[in-house]
Amino acid sequence: MIRAGIHPSSVVELLGSGSIPHSTIIEPLAVVYVGERGRLQLGEMNTIYPGATIRIDQGSMETGREVSFGSGCHIYEPRAGLSIGDHCMIGGGALICGVNHGSSARDVPMRKQPFEAAPIVLGNDVWIGMGAIILPGVTIGDGAIVGAGAVVTSDVAAGTVVRGVPARIAKLRAPGVT
Repeated sequence: MIRAGIHPSSVVELLGSGSIPHSTIIEPLAVVYVGERGRLQLGEMNTIYPGATIRIDQGSMETGREVSFGSGCHIYEPRAGLSIGDHCMIGGGALICGVNHGSSARDVPMRKQPFEAAPIVLGNDVWIGMGAIILPGVTIGDGAIVGAGAVVTSDVAAGTVVRGVPARIAKLRAPGVT
C-alpha cells in the first residue's frame, strides 16, 4: 500500500484490521506493522516521523486527530489496547510498551511465562518528551506533560507535569491552559 503521504522507504504492513487516513503522513524509514490479530485505527492528520515504529502483533491502537510520533519512537505491543487522544505529541525516542514478560516462576524461563498486559490511555493534548518510557496500565490525563527521559509507571493526572525515574510530579500547569 503506497499512496500520497506514505514515503516509499517506509514499511506499512497491515495483516489485521486497520485504517490509515489519506491525511496521515508516514515519513522515510518509518515502520508500521499490524499482525493478523492486531488492529490499528489512526485519526486524521497523524504524522509518523522517520525511524518511528509501531508494532501491533496482537492488540489494538487508536489515535485521535493531529497526533505526532517523533523520530525513533516505538509503540510496542499494545496487547490490552492503546488509546491516544487528539493533539498529542510523542517525542523522538519515546517508548510506549503495552506488555511485560511474566517473571514469577523461577523454574520457567521468563520468555515462556504468560505475558502481562494492561491498557494504556493518553488523553487529549498530551506531550510525551524525548526518550520517555510509558509502561503498561498507565493513564495520562488531558494536558499532561511527561518530561524527557521519564519512566512512567503509574497514572498522571490531567494538567500535571512529571519527570524523573520513576516519574514524579514536578509541577501543575496553570488552570485554563491546555
